Amino acid sequence: MMRPTRIAAFSVAAVTIPAPAFAHVKWFSEFSFADPPRSLMEVITPTFVALALLSIIIVAALVPAERWLERNPAYARLNAWLEVRADRSRLVMRVGTGMVLLLAWQANLVLVPDLPIPAPWVGWLEFLLAGLLLFEAATALAGVGLLILYIMGINEAGIYYMLDYALVAGVAYYLIATGSRKAKVAGSALPALYATVGFSLCWVALEKMVWPDWGLYVLQENPQLAFGLPLDFFLLAAAFIEFCLGYLLIINLLQRPMALVITLTFFLTTLVFGKTEVIGHTLIHAALIVFLLEGPGHAFRPPISIHRRTGMRAVFAAANLVILLAILLPVYAMGAAAMHRNAMPQGVSGGGIALSDWAAEGSGGAGDEDAGKSNELRSPP
Repeated sequence: MMRPTRIAAFSVAAVTIPAPAFAHVKWFSEFSFADPPRSLMEVITPTFVALALLSIIIVAALVPAERWLERNPAYARLNAWLEVRADRSRLVMRVGTGMVLLLAWQANLVLVPDLPIPAPWVGWLEFLLAGLLLFEAATALAGVGLLILYIMGINEAGIYYMLDYALVAGVAYYLIATGSRKAKVAGSALPALYATVGFSLCWVALEKMVWPDWGLYVLQENPQLAFGLPLDFFLLAAAFIEFCLGYLLIINLLQRPMALVITLTFFLTTLVFGKTEVIGHTLIHAALIVFLLEGPGHAFRPPISIHRRTGMRAVFAAANLVILLAILLPVYAMGAAAMHRNAMPQGVSGGGIALSDWAAEGSGGAGDEDAGKSNELRSPP
């Protein structure tokens, strides 16, 4: 039987080797919902099945690896050192969210690199929200404003598009709920953050399966990222790794090590893709640092701890990975087919409109120069 230390080492290597493929491909590819997506049957190939089975085995094997780590004195000391600093989590989230808001304001974006502002006042709202985050007492109000920006994105680009950024809603709720005097409300902030960040990773991973041409464009522009492997295989493998990482956060399996691995992975992608990546991933970095500090939390029982026995936990982890993939993949594929049917001939993004058109509709005095900056940020390196 493979020792837990080897399992952990293999898992870290498997994540960090394809790290550059974890970049959000919409930020760097000439994507369009007019591009035909793959159907569910086209996605489920022998390679897909093989990688799915490998993912199930690795996820199940991580359960005894976690149990081994929990008995390790050095790991226990590190966890204790981090938990002492868990009260700084809200400050970390305020700083991270403020940085994102200021970067987006400067670049004429709505929080993320592929959503141009529809009107100048939206940018000033972001600037105002960043200012509110300087004050503890105004943090919940800033969270409400962040949620409004997310809803605005749904209204303009569509729910299917904005599910990529479900973590924004989680961060908004975290900023609101952690200020509550009710213990249950405050305690629900961390599980909500785990769920939304994990879901975002899973959802974006499915994009690489259903719309592989977008990711292949990035790899074709930067073939060195695939380490000599066939590009389509590399992209699919990266998608499964990304999906599993999101799933591990959702069930709270190895949450601290996974948070560290994911944030290091995104730092590596920043070295490749630069400023656009900083704008897009700073918010998730802040959430991952919160996970490092707080671990599973204490208010609610993590999903993985439902079962006490290691064997049952392994079955739980493997079975629910299959269930989540079996639910999300058909939903994503059906949504992709609907977006493709609704797409205009010249290619549209979001809920039936081109993002460039959205930016132009309400930009008013935003100016061509600022729009040029925004487009430059989203261009492939």
